[in-house]
Amino acid sequence: MSKIEESLANLFQKHRIILWYDEEQSFGEEYASLTLPGVEKITVENNEFAVKHALYVKNAGGKFLLYLPHPHPENEENWLLDVELANYLFHTDREAMTLQELELPITFRSWIRPHMEFFRSRERVQKFNLLKSPGDTEQQLTVKMIQIALGASSSGIEELITRYAQLFIEEKSDDVDRELTRFGLEESFWNEVELNYGYKSAARGIYDFLLELFQKGFKPLAHKSGVNRNAEVLLSRWKDLRSFEDDFRKISRKIEEDLMVPDAISSLPMEDYQQEDLFECVDQQVIRELVALIINDSQNPEKIEQILKSRENTFWSDRYGAFYKALENALRLTDAVNRYKEISIDDYTDGFRKYTSQWYLVDQYYRLLIQYYREVNQNAVLSGLFTRVHKIYSNTWLPKLGHKWQEVIEKNSSWYDGSQRQSRFFERDVKSRYLEKSNRLFVIISDGLRYECGKELHDLFNEEARYTSSLEYQVTSLPSYTQLGMAAMLPHRELSLGEGESILADGMSTLGLQGRQKILQLNAGVSAAAINAEDLMGMSSKSAEAQQLIQEHDLIYVYHNRIDKLGDDKTTEEKVIEASRDEIGFLVELVKKIGNMNGTHMIITSDHGFIYQHEDLAESDFTDAQIEGTIHRDSRRYVIGENLTHNQNVMKFNARELNIHSDREILLPKGIIRLRKQGSGSRYVHGGMSLQETVVPLLFIARKRTDTVSKVEIDIINKTSNRITTNIHTVKFYQKDPVGKKYTARTIKSYFAVIEGDGQERKVISDVFNYTFDLTSERSEEREVQKRFTLSTNIRNSDHVYLIIEERVEKSNQWNTLSKFNYRLSLAMKNDFDDF
Repeated sequence: MSKIEESLANLFQKHRIILWYDEEQSFGEEYASLTLPGVEKITVENNEFAVKHALYVKNAGGKFLLYLPHPHPENEENWLLDVELANYLFHTDREAMTLQELELPITFRSWIRPHMEFFRSRERVQKFNLLKSPGDTEQQLTVKMIQIALGASSSGIEELITRYAQLFIEEKSDDVDRELTRFGLEESFWNEVELNYGYKSAARGIYDFLLELFQKGFKPLAHKSGVNRNAEVLLSRWKDLRSFEDDFRKISRKIEEDLMVPDAISSLPMEDYQQEDLFECVDQQVIRELVALIINDSQNPEKIEQILKSRENTFWSDRYGAFYKALENALRLTDAVNRYKEISIDDYTDGFRKYTSQWYLVDQYYRLLIQYYREVNQNAVLSGLFTRVHKIYSNTWLPKLGHKWQEVIEKNSSWYDGSQRQSRFFERDVKSRYLEKSNRLFVIISDGLRYECGKELHDLFNEEARYTSSLEYQVTSLPSYTQLGMAAMLPHRELSLGEGESILADGMSTLGLQGRQKILQLNAGVSAAAINAEDLMGMSSKSAEAQQLIQEHDLIYVYHNRIDKLGDDKTTEEKVIEASRDEIGFLVELVKKIGNMNGTHMIITSDHGFIYQHEDLAESDFTDAQIEGTIHRDSRRYVIGENLTHNQNVMKFNARELNIHSDREILLPKGIIRLRKQGSGSRYVHGGMSLQETVVPLLFIARKRTDTVSKVEIDIINKTSNRITTNIHTVKFYQKDPVGKKYTARTIKSYFAVIEGDGQERKVISDVFNYTFDLTSERSEEREVQKRFTLSTNIRNSDHVYLIIEERVEKSNQWNTLSKFNYRLSLAMKNDFDDF
């Protein structure tokens, strides 16, 4: 079948009569050979009346092809004008044939002429037919051809530019340039770009446009750009577009290099670029500047905190977030040490109170600083800052606090024996709070979990909807080491020293899981069990094994050893920071596991804390206590033995003075110094009398049937003032409540969009605002956050514009709408003065 025959066959599916003028009579043979089933062919040559009789009388319902081998007559002389107007006029020139194949009217002939090369491809024609819609204008059809040439997913100008930019990064844009030129589409595309972005250039091209675009979006270079503020909106959406993330990074890095952005900002004050996030070098420069400010103590800490907050949700924050967290903790540590410089401690209770309310933060900031410093592979840009802060912590804070605390110990001449001592744990916290009230209890003991880690864990639980946590503390026995701490928390009447450093409870060994379970079963007064945390986590929550554990026991001790296991090994002691981080996360999951097993009440505590200093210690951090006598056990922070002699660098206790039934003696170094000992680690230590070693957390956790906390609600101020009259519109967001016990932080993104019809399709018309609302102030005016949105749209008036506030679905790339607010868009005229 010829192309003409195929075209006619398709047309006769919709039309009864088709007229075919062949002025040059060049298709006579083609006409004669046509085979069109059910169609009567008539040649029109001065037989118009007979033709009409055949069409409307003789075979009024039949299909006819009228072949007219002469020029088209003027209307006044056209005897078949009425037939022509009521039916279909067939053309056989290439343009007309293409229009007929596309089912477009012949009036589009001048439009299709420069684009005929585009329609030589059957594949492109098929794609075009799928995209075109009835009523499309010539301009709309042109843009759809551009969409096909670029391989874009839609014909919107943003999508076309986005796809073009991707092709540029893939080094395929030169091919597209040639195709657009070959198809007569180049001028149309760049006219659209000029219309929307004001882009004009003698060197017109996709990369030239990208250069203009990025300059416009970057305040220090914006004055060099010729495009309008719609460019800023496009860049904002690109940064929010997950599928474009990698391409955006590549484009940004190339433009950063070509525009020499690092040089451009090197001489500028940080205030000129600290809000920018188009280029990676900005984050690098901001980090360098903040490092210098913190090291030189040359900026108000609150001001630096504000800068860090402003970098929280920037485009490159996934790469530089750990740097900013390291800076944040370095800043907070130095500020805390400055604020706590005047250390005074009246007695044990005063020391414990001040440590658990304030001073623990210094240890926490130091741990988190190391954690993030290691996450960035100890990047050289932070090394100077880390060295300075480490010295503040190790050479100033720890010795100073240790000295003041040592004075309290020596003034008392005996160790703390108050209500919060660890040996009272079972009677005080387990029995009286839970067992006597017939409440089943899980006791989770994490080896080496010091107080500041417990505080972080406590804060995490209070962000969980179904859990509550209250935090207290207890004070370990001395020496503050694992065997004594674990034994002290078992039900017992008397603790005594066994072989080496082992501890007996009422004459029974407390070593190992079986030994501890035996003591629990004999002394707890209820059915009790002991289990390793890994074994518990390995159970299916609803399995028979798990249900048996729950149903047959009122008290379950759960043991886990991650922090101390790594810290006590010289080869792995530096990993204690990651171990602390991982342990906190593990304990959250462990509690949730117990909750899934229908456990309701849990205590999390520890046998002892620790001191950790990340750098190799100086010679002055060690002491030779000149110890002689019978030594049963020695470590960096304690010695157990008999007939011990020593110098003034250690304190001696009789075991009975420490509530241990034994005649042995115990030596403990003063302050934070370490005893010399071959082969053992020295950065991570415990066993001594410091607050960091002896104050451990007590978390009382309960699982609730209903949510106990919720994320803060976000509203906007002046909702009644909802008319948008310029393409710059300011919105004031309001965090309804302060973050605290009842409310947790919420990260949102917000933008303006046009929503019509069923609301399923949103056309975003503004830049995107990302922010974490975690404000803690009780003053409502201090929980307001202002954002100036830039709108980019050809729509001048609409009642269907909404401010959308969204939140990411946890552990996904999906977003839920939290709220939307209706606005009236009323832009009377195009604003040519956006930049003023």
